[in-house]
This record gives sequence, structure tokens and C-alpha cells, in this order.
Amino acid sequence: MSTLSKEFLQSIGIELDDTAYPAFTEHFDTTLSTRIINEIIDSLDETQIAQFNQLQSADSNQLWEWVRANVPELSDIIQDEINILLGELAENSDQI
Repeated sequence: MSTLSKEFLQSIGIELDDTAYPAFTEHFDTTLSTRIINEIIDSLDETQIAQFNQLQSADSNQLWEWVRANVPELSDIIQDEINILLGELAENSDQI
């Protein structure tokens, strides 16, 4: 499920047709996920990074349970990255 709605995009001046909207939101979600993962990794020590890397090939639920237990600032990281990406989107809406 995407973080973006068509209504939000329209409110910042981005008009997408029904064909472009899914591709745009998929790109947004992929970018957001990548940024969140990078911030999570930046917050880990070397031992935690090794554990995280080992769990990446495990069940995704197991990985996210580990992240929730080992990254106390997870909700802040997620919210910060959403805010940053939405801000960038709003700033560059005239170029989309």
C-alpha cells in the first residue's frame, strides 16, 4: 500500500493519470524503503550489522521483529524519511 494518495499528489501540484500513478507510487515506496533501510543500518553497531545481514536471508517477519527489538528509534527513522521524501516531492513537483 502506497504512502501517497492521488489527492495528496494533486494538492502539491502533481497530476498523474491512472497509468502513471502506480509506477510513480511504486518508485516512491521503493525509494522510501531504501532510505529507511540505509538509516537503520547507519544506526547499528558492527555486531548488529552482522546480525542484520544474516537475517536478511531469513523470513521477513523475523527480520522486522529483530529490527523492532534492536532499533529503538525505528518509528522516528520512518517518520523522518517520509517527511524528507515528501518535502523533496513537494519542492520538485513542478518538474514531475
